[in-house]
This record gives sequence, C-alpha cells and structure tokens, in this order.
Amino acid sequence: MTRLITTSFFCLISLYIYAQDLSSGYIANDLAEHPMQDLDKPAYLDTVNDMSFPGTSIRRISEANENSFMVPMYSTIQSWNADESRMILYGNGDHQLLDGVDYTFIRTLDDINPDDIEAVFWDFNDPDILFYIDNNTSEFISYNVSTQVNEIIADLASLSGCTEGITGGNDIQMMSWDSDVISFRCGNTNAYYYRISTETLTEFTIDDIAFNAPMPFPSGNLFYHQGNIYNAAGLLERSLNLNTVHEHSCLGVLSNGDDAYFAIAFEEGPNSGCQGTLTAHNATDGNCFSVASATDYGYPQSGTHISALAHKNTEGGWVAVSCIGFDKDGQDLLDQEIFIAKVNENDADVYRVAHHRSDEDDIDYWGEPHVTISPSGTRLLFGSDWSGSDDGVSVDSYVAELPAYLLGNQDVAFSQQIFSLASNPVKNELSILTENINTVYTIVNILGKTVINGVLENDQQLIDVSTLNTGVYFIKLNTRDSATTLRFLKK
Repeated sequence: MTRLITTSFFCLISLYIYAQDLSSGYIANDLAEHPMQDLDKPAYLDTVNDMSFPGTSIRRISEANENSFMVPMYSTIQSWNADESRMILYGNGDHQLLDGVDYTFIRTLDDINPDDIEAVFWDFNDPDILFYIDNNTSEFISYNVSTQVNEIIADLASLSGCTEGITGGNDIQMMSWDSDVISFRCGNTNAYYYRISTETLTEFTIDDIAFNAPMPFPSGNLFYHQGNIYNAAGLLERSLNLNTVHEHSCLGVLSNGDDAYFAIAFEEGPNSGCQGTLTAHNATDGNCFSVASATDYGYPQSGTHISALAHKNTEGGWVAVSCIGFDKDGQDLLDQEIFIAKVNENDADVYRVAHHRSDEDDIDYWGEPHVTISPSGTRLLFGSDWSGSDDGVSVDSYVAELPAYLLGNQDVAFSQQIFSLASNPVKNELSILTENINTVYTIVNILGKTVINGVLENDQQLIDVSTLNTGVYFIKLNTRDSATTLRFLKK
C-alpha cells in the first residue's frame, strides 16, 4: 500500500542541527540542594525563571478551566511533530493541536478516534502526518493534520483475524523511529506487529500477554514486553535485569544508537545493580547500569516518569525525567524536579534543570508532570497544578525552554552577547544592534542551510528578510575576536 506523502505548509524544519549538546548552562552530576522557592504562576504564554535553576525559562502554554486540565498525552508519546512546528495536548476530552513554536491554539482534533488517549503517534519525518489505530474499526490510520484527510494503511482486524478488540495495550510507546512498525494486541490472547514498508504482519510467541503488546524499540527490529526483549521474528531474545516489570519506563537509544530501555528501579535487579531514579538497559546485549543511582541521588523518587524521544538530536542518548517525590515540597534532592541526562554506554551525566511544582494531591493522575522531551531535546513539556496559592485549582501545560533552545547554539557563551536584536519576531527587516563593525553574518534555516549572508559595516544594520518563509532562523555573527548566534522568528 502506498503511503500518502505531502509537503507541510509550515516552513519550520527540525531544530536538531543546533540542539546537540543540551548541557549548556547546567552543572553535570550536581548533588547540591536547590530548594524550590515561591514563584507566582505565569500568565498564559508568559515565562518565569526558576531561581534554583536560573538557566531554564518556563513558559505556560495552556489555559485550563478551574478543576480541569490541559496536559501532555504521556511521557512515552511525542507531543511535537517531526519539525516541532506543531504539538498536541490533551484536555476537555479532546486532543488539542497547537503551534509548536509560539504555542497558540490551532484547532481541536475531533476528527481522529484513537483507541486510547496516548495512542496518537506523530510521523518521525513528515511533520504533517500522525498515525493511530481507530477505536471503532481497528484500522491503522495515517492522518494528515493539514488536509484533515484520513488514509487507511491496514485493516488490522482482518489481517490478524482478531475478533476480541485491537489495542496498543496498557504500556503504550511510540512507533519505530522510521515510522514503519506498530505493535498491537488482540484482546489478551495474541500480540502482533505490522511493518508498513513490507505490508507484513508478525505474531509474537508469548504465553502471557498480560494486557500489553510488545512495543517496538526505535530500530523497529527489537521489541519490549514485560521485562523481555523479542526479535523481529517475534521470538524471545533475552530478559533484562529487572526486579519488577511494572515501573514507569520509556524506549529510546543510547548515545551510540543502540536500542535502550530507560526506567526507574526501586530495587536492584535479580543480578544485582541497576537501581535508581533512572536506569538504562541496552536492549541489544542486556547490559544495564544506573544513571541517577540510589547511591548518589538517594532512594528512587516516587511519581517518576521518563521521556527518551529526542529523535532529532544527532548526539543521541538524551533523556528527560520528572519526579514528584515523597515530601512533594521541592526541598530535597530531585523532589519535584525535572532533569535531563546524556546516557552513553555504561556511563551518563545528569543535569538538573527545573522544579515542575506539581504534587498530584488534588487532581490525581492528571497532576503528574509526565515530562515529554522535544525531538531536538531543547524543550521539555510538562503538566503542573503549580503548587502554592494555585495548588489544585487546575492543571496546565508548561514548556521548559533550555538554554540550548534559547541561544540556538551550545557554543555561545552567556557573557559574550555583544550583539542583540532590536525586535523579535521580525517581519521584513532584521535589525542588529552592535558596537562592532565589519561583522560577517550568515542566516541559516533550522536545517542549517544558509539562506542569506553578508557583512555589517555600521553599528546598526537592517537586513532584508522579507523573502524568507515564516519560521525559526538563526543568525551567526562573527568578528575577528568573537562569535555569536542569535535565534529569531520570521513572521
């Protein structure tokens, strides 16, 4: 079957060229206390800075009504599309489509019918396409958010002969990172995966489905189910060193590209080790190690969720974690915190980036932060009831914008910003303010392709950008003694 391929009318392209190192502005493996301070809830689309982690800008991106919520779908499900030009939140019983850059509401996705709230999967390459299994027909659907056209990829009920109801299961993860493989179960008796490119259905050999379908790792050649790894033939490959298989987890990759299972582990594995708020298991050989270990960071934090979906970040291995904690007051290490980690094979660096200020007490499940990392890794979406004076009134979505996103280039020093923009966003002219002359400039789009270049010869220069399409761009400014990169939005 031929997939529907379209060109997005949005002109934003992936941020990953400038989003490889996410650590700028943070301290690696910081074990100092950074107690949460009182902070007023920001107005809709406004930002605040958590003074415990001042490098992170936190922007509120929703307006939930009292006693309601507008939240990420789940940590294991990507909220942003492939080029981060659009994103999805869930609230008021519907999926809401937002602009992925300025976060404004676009429309309600009331023309899709997934089998579960979380079972909505953005295509990893085409920013217009998302996939879902239709809750009524069990058809696997490709949906174009621009044209609002549904295309049937496969009738999974007919292919599998299933009459018991088809679903992704209770431990849903994304499709393979080439958007080629999806898994599902038939009732609680059989489980399968479907590969779009070959139009083939493969059944797993599993005695106890346990209401979970094996989920594809990013490669699409390995699958995770109940602590076990299955191969492309649907056969058991190996078991992981897990004490329990029901902890919160997310499938992703290590920095070397190997498929990996990231999870919280409250106890050591049967073969010892692998305990901590974040642990990593290499799916290709079963090797496991602690990332945020119990030895360094204390007993694993309750209410921990993990997102390993930074698929456009070319370094690989970036993972985001949100922890509610036991005291829920943000005073202890990792309590009510969000952190990121760069996970290599056998070692990792942890960077604590923000307090999420959500305690779950009044709005239960919807009050869990469910942090979701963006494809480039530069932004972290999370839900929060903003504990304090607004505690429990409602749950809104927030985006933690990391310095790597705000600056556009990890090599820019904070203290060397000798250039500035007179206004941002811009429409027809980009005004650069600087005391330097003879500055070489290059404007690139978010794929890194040069679109305009030249030389600034005065202390204020106007650059004609009227021919550029709407979207995010970066201007690189170079003098003999310095280099700076600034990010701007072309309206």
